[in-house]
Amino acid sequence: CISRPKSRLSWGIDLPFDQDYVTYVWFDALVNYISGIGYRTDEASFQRWWPASCHLIGKDILTTHTVYWPCMLMALGLEQPKSIFAHGWWLSQGSKVSKTAMNGQALQSKPANPMDMIDKYGVDALRYYLMSAMSLGQDTEFSEENFILKFNSDLANDLGNLCSRAVKMLEKNFDSVLPPASEPGADEAALLAACRNAAKAMRHGIEHMQLDRGIAEVIAAVREGNRYFDSQKPWTLAKEGKLEKLASILRHTAECLRIVSGLLYPVMPEKMRQLRMQLGMGEEKLSPVMEKLSQWNYLDDGVRLPRLEAPVFPRIEVKKEKPAAAAKQAPAKTSAPIGENLVDIEDFAKLSLRTAEVIKAERVEGADRLLCLQVRLGEEERQIVAGIAEFYAPEDLLGKLVVIVANLKPRELRGLLSQGMLLAAKRGKKLSLITCDQPFVSGASVG
Repeated sequence: CISRPKSRLSWGIDLPFDQDYVTYVWFDALVNYISGIGYRTDEASFQRWWPASCHLIGKDILTTHTVYWPCMLMALGLEQPKSIFAHGWWLSQGSKVSKTAMNGQALQSKPANPMDMIDKYGVDALRYYLMSAMSLGQDTEFSEENFILKFNSDLANDLGNLCSRAVKMLEKNFDSVLPPASEPGADEAALLAACRNAAKAMRHGIEHMQLDRGIAEVIAAVREGNRYFDSQKPWTLAKEGKLEKLASILRHTAECLRIVSGLLYPVMPEKMRQLRMQLGMGEEKLSPVMEKLSQWNYLDDGVRLPRLEAPVFPRIEVKKEKPAAAAKQAPAKTSAPIGENLVDIEDFAKLSLRTAEVIKAERVEGADRLLCLQVRLGEEERQIVAGIAEFYAPEDLLGKLVVIVANLKPRELRGLLSQGMLLAAKRGKKLSLITCDQPFVSGASVG
């Protein structure tokens, strides 16, 4: 039915062929998709923009867009949209965040308002949280506490910290002049692989409505940048006067920052513009070109970087309220672990957990419990020595997609270099590797 009687609905657009009825609101609303781009008024514009590549809608109006709208288009003889994607809801205290909830409830029961975060923390910070915390299609809980945890972990501790350390060392040791490009070597292999995997994952995430996964891989590249920076110990090189090696490390770190700032530019345009200017990039290069984000040594040699006056992402400090004095009482029973077993979310965020495909496995000679595995993380290959020979035969592991700690310091076992650690569940004499329950890409972040 495309109409409603005026006896039931006094407002609305009159039906042209029956003055006792008005147009059903959804019939009128859906027509705007085509009338707004020139249907029957501007044929050139209409042909340019229709059919839509994607209708991005809320899940509560899925029926109108997948039942009513296709029927209307078929009746008009027009093409269907190429895709229709229904996103989930943002929830606060388990309820949908909406203007109605914001305006109609008592103050103490109102859900958190994401728009309040703009005034407190900036629009780019909110954009990052909204796009990185939600898996499109699923409902996600919004809270200021979760917002601050993610901001501090991903942006302040990881991205902002890497930028500050690199820029300050360039200022101190090279008068803020960017060193000339040098060819990456074995030390930079993991860094290049992480950056290229991030570019590939971000493109895939944008094309398949999986922005959170793409962003997660970009942050994984940032963490690899921090691991690379720490492992090369540039502060020691500066003290020892090894400026050529120091220059190479800082240049490679700057290239990592260029790539991740380009990949995050659509998410945080103002902040990433600021970061790219901090790398000495001119106005003509501030807006990234996707193809350039898979290339290395794209920054201009010898450019002078502006002075870093303040962190790009200053950490959000939360004031802890002092507990009110209370009468002595017996401690409440709790099943949660206490004491030194508890860790902060920031500590957990330091771990880089990645999926890895086992491409080769063999026993370690003279070691009954050890297997030597070759695993693939995206474009990178690594060797891991694991004490799982009692539980798995080498041939049973080939092709398995396991989960590893990818940023663990390498160590030598029985003369073999181990570059990570497998995750497994163990109880008594039983052990089971942590694997993916469906086909997935290697090198993806876990967490």
